[in-house]
Amino acid sequence: MRRLIFVGAWVGSAISAGACAGHMQSAKSPAPTAPSPRAEFRATVDSLIGDRNFRSAQWGLVVVDPITHDTLVSHNAGKLFVPASNQKILTSATALAQLGPEFRFVTRFATNGTVHDATLDGDLIIVGRGDPTFSDAMRGDFRNAFREMADSLARLGITRIRGSLRRAGDAFPDDQYGYGWEFDDQDEPYGAGVDELYVNEGFVRALRPNVGREPVMRNVAIRDHAAAFLGALRDALAERTIALTGEVQSDIPVSDSGLTTLFSLTSVPLRQILPHLMKPSQNQIAEILYKTLALEKAGIGSADSARRIIERQLTLWGAEPDGFVVRDGSGLSRHDFVTPETLVRVLDAMRLHRDFAAFYESLPIAGVDGTLANRMKGSAADHNVRAKTGTVDKARSLSGYITTADGRQLIFSFLCNNFMVPNREVERVQDAILVWLASRPFPAR
Repeated sequence: MRRLIFVGAWVGSAISAGACAGHMQSAKSPAPTAPSPRAEFRATVDSLIGDRNFRSAQWGLVVVDPITHDTLVSHNAGKLFVPASNQKILTSATALAQLGPEFRFVTRFATNGTVHDATLDGDLIIVGRGDPTFSDAMRGDFRNAFREMADSLARLGITRIRGSLRRAGDAFPDDQYGYGWEFDDQDEPYGAGVDELYVNEGFVRALRPNVGREPVMRNVAIRDHAAAFLGALRDALAERTIALTGEVQSDIPVSDSGLTTLFSLTSVPLRQILPHLMKPSQNQIAEILYKTLALEKAGIGSADSARRIIERQLTLWGAEPDGFVVRDGSGLSRHDFVTPETLVRVLDAMRLHRDFAAFYESLPIAGVDGTLANRMKGSAADHNVRAKTGTVDKARSLSGYITTADGRQLIFSFLCNNFMVPNREVERVQDAILVWLASRPFPAR
């Protein structure tokens, strides 16, 4: 009570003093109106992307509430940006929609000869369709996949192959590299090409000279994928004591018609493959999926056919025709372009899709795994944000889903091109925006 009297007395004294001075003042000035969460958020975003360190950069951002159709912030959302690995969102979403989560790759093992007295009297011919699962990442040791192939022959009673190891068909007939890929990347694992016979995500451990030092063991991209596949199979046959009298002949494929199938290997379903694509941002699985879309839907696994399939799908999802340029499946090409609006439309389409769970579970989780394992740790966005990252020179992207403190799931896309600061500075802005959203209630308009 005394405190209230004191405050009242102070106010009364102030009024009296003002009156004596001849000024007419109110007893109390109106309290300033607190900014709305929306205004505060937009001011925060403007401040972050307006930093002078980004004066040469182009930012594209959009955050929407897909339930209320409320746009919380939009900046250059209709402009085209190099998406880097955000291109994988377009590829994987289209693959789920077109192929389904239970789609499996099938590799057929056939012969142009006959089997008798434990001998395959003819060539062992492999008809591949791009199975990307013969890898350390998915098998623990990629050689386990080839041991399984040898074991399948052994179960047929075959202990000797009186012929060669060969390949048939040409499921992916065009260039093994994506359109516009950098020549300097071709020896790096992330820049490996793809083909219908594929080993260990396109790389092997090998001695490679290091400038100023002795030769060191490094991951080196495979250039001849068929030779690597058939060579790994030859080694597995020898390990299982299945004699091969012929050679590895990988240069010219034979026709796949008129062959007798001995057995087939079927991959795990697409829903189990997608996390190996999206969480580590694996370029080669994305490119294989890109060409597989064309192979399954157009009958020929070419990049041009794949591009048209994805373009049609994006248009069906409501993307503007001038809101994307598709040139590969992974985003390694500098000729891919996309708007933040297009990415948000795809993410919203997947949110409504019957197979959303498979898509959502494939995305990196902030502070937990994949390319977001070390980002936003210990913040409100930790274990909350599910999003796809993307990085090529002068391009950094992040698009996905976030839940606010009051339980609203939002969709966002942040693209930044042409910056001259380290990547971590772009990440700092992206992460700060998401932490802001995750740590506050954001009531609908």
